[in-house]
Amino acid sequence: MTLISRPGEPVMLGDYRVTRILGQGGMGVVYRAEHREHAVPVALKTVRASSEALLAGIRREIHALRRLDHPGIARILDEGLSEGLPYYVMELFEGGTLRSHLGSAAGDMSGAGLPTSTETAVTGEMSETLPAQATPLERARVDLPALRARLSMIRGLCAPLAHLHGEGFVHRDLKPENIFIREDGRPVLVDLGIAASFSGAASREELAAEGRVVGSVAYMAPEQLRGELVDARADLYALGCILYECLVGRPPFTGSWAGSIVFQHLNEPPAPPSRYVEGLPEELEWLVLRLLEKRPEARLGYAEDVAHVLDTLGVEGDEREGTPRPRSYLYRPGLEGREGPLAALGSALEQLRQERRGQLILLEGESGVGKTRLAMEVALLASRRQVKTLTGQCALLDMSSLEQGRIAVALHPFRPLLQWLADRCRERGDAEAERLLGTGARWLALYEPALVELPWVRGLPELPVLPPAVAQPRILEALRKAFAALTEEQPVLLVLDDLQWADELSLAFLQLVAARSGEPGLLILGTCRLGETGAELTALLGSTGIRRIALGRLDTASVGTLVAGMLALRESPAELVDFLADSSSGNPFFVAEYLRAAIDEGLLVRDRNGAWKLRWPGAETDKRARHLLLPHTLAALIERRLSRVGGAGRALVEHASVLGREFDGALLPALAGLAEAEVLDGLAELRRRQFIEETASGRLRFVHDKIRETAYEQLPAEKRSALHLGAALAVEARSANDPGAFRDLGHHFAHAGVHDKGALYFGKAADRARQTYANHEGLALYRLAIAEGLQPATTGEPSSPPPVPLCSLYERLADLLALTGSQQEARAAFGNALSRVPETERIVSARLHRKIGKTWDTHHRDEDTLRSYALAEAALGDEPPPLHPARDTWWHEWIQVHIDRMLFHYWVADIDAMTPLASRVSSVVEVHGLPSQRTQFHQMLARVNFRRERYSHSEETVRLAQTALRASEESGDAALVAESRYFLAFTLMFRGRLAEAEEQMRAALSELERIGDLTVHSRCLAYLLIIHRMRQNAAEARACSERALAVASAAQILEYIGVARANMAWLALRDGDHDAVETHGREALDSWQRISFVYPFHWLARLPLMVVCLERAALQDAAIHARAILHPAQHHLPEELTSRLVQGAVAWDAGRPIRARAILADALFQARSLGYL
Repeated sequence: MTLISRPGEPVMLGDYRVTRILGQGGMGVVYRAEHREHAVPVALKTVRASSEALLAGIRREIHALRRLDHPGIARILDEGLSEGLPYYVMELFEGGTLRSHLGSAAGDMSGAGLPTSTETAVTGEMSETLPAQATPLERARVDLPALRARLSMIRGLCAPLAHLHGEGFVHRDLKPENIFIREDGRPVLVDLGIAASFSGAASREELAAEGRVVGSVAYMAPEQLRGELVDARADLYALGCILYECLVGRPPFTGSWAGSIVFQHLNEPPAPPSRYVEGLPEELEWLVLRLLEKRPEARLGYAEDVAHVLDTLGVEGDEREGTPRPRSYLYRPGLEGREGPLAALGSALEQLRQERRGQLILLEGESGVGKTRLAMEVALLASRRQVKTLTGQCALLDMSSLEQGRIAVALHPFRPLLQWLADRCRERGDAEAERLLGTGARWLALYEPALVELPWVRGLPELPVLPPAVAQPRILEALRKAFAALTEEQPVLLVLDDLQWADELSLAFLQLVAARSGEPGLLILGTCRLGETGAELTALLGSTGIRRIALGRLDTASVGTLVAGMLALRESPAELVDFLADSSSGNPFFVAEYLRAAIDEGLLVRDRNGAWKLRWPGAETDKRARHLLLPHTLAALIERRLSRVGGAGRALVEHASVLGREFDGALLPALAGLAEAEVLDGLAELRRRQFIEETASGRLRFVHDKIRETAYEQLPAEKRSALHLGAALAVEARSANDPGAFRDLGHHFAHAGVHDKGALYFGKAADRARQTYANHEGLALYRLAIAEGLQPATTGEPSSPPPVPLCSLYERLADLLALTGSQQEARAAFGNALSRVPETERIVSARLHRKIGKTWDTHHRDEDTLRSYALAEAALGDEPPPLHPARDTWWHEWIQVHIDRMLFHYWVADIDAMTPLASRVSSVVEVHGLPSQRTQFHQMLARVNFRRERYSHSEETVRLAQTALRASEESGDAALVAESRYFLAFTLMFRGRLAEAEEQMRAALSELERIGDLTVHSRCLAYLLIIHRMRQNAAEARACSERALAVASAAQILEYIGVARANMAWLALRDGDHDAVETHGREALDSWQRISFVYPFHWLARLPLMVVCLERAALQDAAIHARAILHPAQHHLPEELTSRLVQGAVAWDAGRPIRARAILADALFQARSLGYL
């Protein structure tokens, strides 16, 4: 959409009146405009941005470009933001471009009749299949005067290009139309609208894949067409295309459609210009062909090199006095010494693409060895091979100064995937959300707020509150299914960086993938720093389902090749290579830092002819003296480079080091107390010096964490605290209610010494971690909150909240410890909480005693358990008076104490002790109990009957289950209702009311499929399967068996895996396949033997096995099965069947095998007639 809707209609944008459109493309629209006061014509360009972070990045880019000061580069005069639309104002050149000087000799063959700009991905697949277009030309004699004039213009372009590249920018759309020619013949670069900074020597690569391709097809470098990271050599390739056109009359590659031109750029060598033009100097043809090399490394590396060649040909330069010398710069390190790992990873990509073979591969190596660089290269390879690429990085909070180590963020490396899924579902609607996310969407929405806003997700029921051990498998399964749905479209490469900082859930997911030996269609490539692996990552590294690739240091020859690439040389100076190999010990990051430092210190310079020169003052002949010129350690080297940063840049580095490895640039102006222009200038310097880079999302980050660590460690303690306080207040003002900010707020306030707020936000962050089942993170954060709470309260801050009660923090810590199985530590934390409870808080004291009792119960310390429950009841004291505000809460706690006591007696099979407790509770639970407590109580009474009746349920038991269901429906808790409906179905089933049982079980399943509770879901399927069997419905049972097995296996519930196997044995018996009966039956029994309690329905497997035993005359085994079915802990089968089993077993024991066989055969006949077989 453009700003001019009707011809002649004036539109104001800031201080500028828009008069007409000059051009438009994928990146924005260019207008002719005039300033409202002086009416000087200008070119005004609007720029699109899809997010606030990207908008801030665009404004930073514009500001940095505005600082360019060179007569050969069009000036950016102004910039602004109008109604959310960023724009910038440039000098307007009206007159001839280089295109008008070259003419239109190329005609349509150059693509003049085609769109000259593109903003689309061009893949390797396309480049391998498109045919080249033949474009024969007649050979002509060179027109020397015209050629000299054109070469003079090209020579004039070298200085502004060198300046642009020296400031860290690449134009990306260099073409004759973007080169204006002044009246005096000097060229001027215009339209920097898609210029971008390039990380020519990025210490650390930003993982970004599937980049958008921008530029003009006829002049685009191969790497730019492939969507790869580009640097100055992409502009030099475009310059080569322009130079070729100056010589031949058309660009090197032409065709009738864009795809043909793209194919030639990627695959065809250019025809030598001498084929079409006689009399060209050999040096000039060499220059053109060198600039048009397909590989960037094979081209000339600097615009000054082009100028030098033209100078030797007698093409005079006309640089004005005072024109700034371009800065020296380095190119991005290559992949020297990594040919083997790259080939192995390329092979894995092909297996993924051709065979959908999933793998989990880990790149290991020390910091700076090039793990991320190699992973990024694989990501680029994947995008060219039609493999969708997603990337993620592990984030952590460094709390080592507070003795808590580093705390990771739950599923943080998977957030880019979840954000992408949210965008896709928002764009395509509910059908896509259901396909990609399913009912697991609610679980994933815990970790990505954007998912919560999807209509599909909002329509799902709220999640049940589950124990971590139950919830975590559901979370991991939801994530696995999302990947499975995604890979149905195309194979996926997932790159995860810095796994040494991964959280427990992320590592658990990788462990799941490793246990499954990979997921079809999914290749996971992780990077890991050696020496920083915790227990979970160590366990993952030991898995058989993971492939490990180690990256070591480089040898001297590889260092030489690396340095040559960074300096754009065919061969590096030997003395420089020896020095760097020795000083860096072959670490690529250290090599790059040494080169940068050498340039900063003036030890490595480019002369006016473009040649690199070494300057070793006082050390030309003494190699030992050279080592005194630069520091020996990486930290000292970084400190040396930081010391050369200007005032604004240094202040920004200090504040950024406090904010963390990745941060929001919008916080910096207020934190540093600088004007926006000063901040933008400082950031431009930091980016040019390769300290800071911009992420694909528009946020800022340190190019390597070692730089942040070094800058942070240099801060004096007092200043560090002050900077943390500033960061805390700035983040709090923006994000005080954002759960994602709680952790950082606690971190900053703690380091600032504002302990009450540190405790507050660490406590909130811990609660959030617990809600998202990030247990290890939650425990660490609770401990941090407690540590802050134990510090003296901050005074003098009117905005400070009241101190967080330590009692509450200790109790929340203890609750999580108990959930994760650390009962002894939980008791200690509950005790700490109890010691801080005021005497007036009777209910809190009772609750803590009751919880302590449950920890003893887990350890089967019966006396301690009962003593704690008694203390809980004693702490409650007398019932409050009728109008007391805590009366309801008192009753809820009183009832819960008694229900927990009843549970204790139930599990130790002391049914007699339960009777008086049940009597006391029954008299008050209907009046004072919560719906959930009434549900729990009536189910407890039903379970008592289960034990007494040995699962031959009475009508009284059915009524109790029905009452429990009604109570659950009052609670409004969908998960509780579903579980209670299952409980009723189970009760009805063993009452023989099979049709009703099936109806209730199906209703429960329908609710559970929406909720996503795999445990109860698995339970329902298992008993629905038994219902089908008891109704002799083999077809339904067959369909249900596989599903029941799959769900039970996913939930890892052995008893229900056994049920599924047992019923498969029954189905095999009906099919006459006795071998399968034995296989499935034995697997069922094995599953039940591996659980900690006696599963009461062994008859499911043993009855089919008895049939096979009798058929095979294995009477002893048949009698063993009969005895097992008759065990008192087992389901009491109908009397006519039970009696025959008893008689058969007795006959066998009495040594009467013939009679035993006959009686057992009759027992099996009875089992069939009653629906058990």
